[in-house]
Amino acid sequence: MDQNIKQRIETIISNIDQLPPLPEVASRVINMVNDPDVSFKQVAQEISKNQAMTTNILKLCNSAYFSKGNEIISIDRAIVTLGLKEVKDIVLLVAAKPILDKPVIGYDLGQGDLWKQGLAVATMSRDIAMGKKRKDIADVVFTGGIIHNVGKVVIALFVQQAFKQIIDLVQTQSITFPQAEKEIMGYNHQEVGEKILEKWNFPPVLRSIVRYYQEPENAPEAHRLEVSIVHIANAICLMGGIGIGSDGLFHEINDRAIKKTGLTQADLEGLYARMPDLLKQIMDLQ
Repeated sequence: MDQNIKQRIETIISNIDQLPPLPEVASRVINMVNDPDVSFKQVAQEISKNQAMTTNILKLCNSAYFSKGNEIISIDRAIVTLGLKEVKDIVLLVAAKPILDKPVIGYDLGQGDLWKQGLAVATMSRDIAMGKKRKDIADVVFTGGIIHNVGKVVIALFVQQAFKQIIDLVQTQSITFPQAEKEIMGYNHQEVGEKILEKWNFPPVLRSIVRYYQEPENAPEAHRLEVSIVHIANAICLMGGIGIGSDGLFHEINDRAIKKTGLTQADLEGLYARMPDLLKQIMDLQ
């Protein structure tokens, strides 16, 4: 293990102000939507406090991806037309894009690649949940899909420095890229991502998705289905060539995740076959 890299990552984690910021309205809205007693008026008022975010949210509400056909001109109307959970998804998209839409050099991802991959994984995750008649978690896995790789933004530079060692370990010991990250640097991008979500005050299920999407069998049982869905969506998107960086060739679909979701081989093939349509679908959100 490179103690110098480990100490530098620990310094960033311990200095909370150095972690990527997220508009407070986003974390508040995410937690408000999880409250069964919250009213749509309360959520609309919270969003409307941020004028710039409100403008961008309305733009997305009227995009081909989200639009229901009628023009939406207010946050109140957006919630009535699209529903609280869908508006929450849009809030996160607006808030997360400035953080994720950057080059991630250590992982060999150009500007927009991490964002595009998050959109693809989010969309496929939601499709999997809906296909399994789990509408109740569709918005959760969508949110988890958007942010599952957020830790890469923080430790990309360190991965670049240690890349040769990481790859050597992957190849000689037949372990995963995140396992090699941890072995060489003391942390992997999932652990750092979990720390970021703690800072953002995100719910435990989203922290579990970010922390365990590469190893769903280790996720808390209460969140294992959601984690497994994002894991499978991520793997299929990488197989389809979306978001393949320096670590992109070192991922496989976990058999226990397949069992947990109940997906058949035909289901998986169908998801993979939908990749061209999925790419067209998310272009409107870029």
